[in-house]
Amino acid sequence: MEIKKTFTRIIATATITGIAALGYTHEAHLATIAHAATNQTEINQTAVKNINEIYNAGIKGEVPRLTKDLKFGVSTRDNVRSLFGLPPEGDTGSFDYYHAEMGHPGYAFGYDRNHVISEIRYFGTNVERQTNLGSITEINLKKQLGQPNFTKKIKNGKLIQTKYTYHAGAYDLEFIFDNATSLNHVNLVSKS
Repeated sequence: MEIKKTFTRIIATATITGIAALGYTHEAHLATIAHAATNQTEINQTAVKNINEIYNAGIKGEVPRLTKDLKFGVSTRDNVRSLFGLPPEGDTGSFDYYHAEMGHPGYAFGYDRNHVISEIRYFGTNVERQTNLGSITEINLKKQLGQPNFTKKIKNGKLIQTKYTYHAGAYDLEFIFDNATSLNHVNLVSKS
């Protein structure tokens, strides 16, 4: 009889301990899910903010965080170089590339035959990239701006990229993706 009582106590204790442990595990799992959902919401809000910032600047012929002294279709290579200096990679023909530096995004400027800005590429920042271009995916871009006016596959070395073109006033914004979740850069060009 004593053995039966002891055995019953052991089973009851194990059951209660198991239920308590399962409840704790379940709460920890729910907390992890809630944290992940909050983090995803923050990323989506950051993406929406960045998409809107890029689009609103594009309508004015600008790209984010670029000095307003440079105007698409007006400013020249000399204007760019007087603000940024010579490009780090030297003279590159029709483009000048300026790499992202700590706290400053990267840009490339394309010029027409008269050395007037005809394209601006916005590369965003390298540090904490997820707070700018890294937050933008193909899905949240389409959700925010709708279906693109044009879609095209382009080859960049061995990489096949996807270009989504959106009309933005008198200009086009070309979002160049390496894959569905990796935005490489955004081009501001004349409307096609």
